[in-house]
Amino acid sequence: MTTFTKFEEIPPLSYDFIMADPPWSYRNWSTKGEKKNAVSHYACLPVSDIAAFPVHQIAAPRCLLWLWATNPMLNQAIDMLSEWGFTFKTAGHWIKKTKHGKTAFGTGYILRSAGEPFLIGTIGTPKTTRGVRSVVEGMMREHSRKPEEAYQAAEKLMPDARRIELFSRQHRPGWDVVGDQTAAFA
Repeated sequence: MTTFTKFEEIPPLSYDFIMADPPWSYRNWSTKGEKKNAVSHYACLPVSDIAAFPVHQIAAPRCLLWLWATNPMLNQAIDMLSEWGFTFKTAGHWIKKTKHGKTAFGTGYILRSAGEPFLIGTIGTPKTTRGVRSVVEGMMREHSRKPEEAYQAAEKLMPDARRIELFSRQHRPGWDVVGDQTAAFA
């Protein structure tokens, strides 16, 4: 496992599987939600800055991108796939569970969010297994921390892939990571 502190350090054409959880910047509809906004937990970036990362340059000729999104930023996330050189293929959803096993009842615009979408895009034709569902159920943890079940699904989807997580906030066995908070969930 390698930890990169800057995107520019990542070797080109190296990864078969890329997971990214961009620090999307967006405004709340009211000041009531500011404490739950991502900006109160880490530095966020405008969409144009996120799009400027040359993700396609670190992708192997057959690469899969698992891109975490948020419902308010779903249009931008779909656009981000092509900005980074990937073709949209499908989508999935993390169903957030409470520590008591109930479906979460989060914030949201019009609908209360009980999950988080992710998009799958590809460059070329990466070899994937056929046994991974589009729904991941997993417990909510700290803000933006993804469930272990998502990483397990990713590893099952491409078991022999060389993997990297962009904008990572934790180290994982078998994954390279890059981000400014890679030890946030040590």
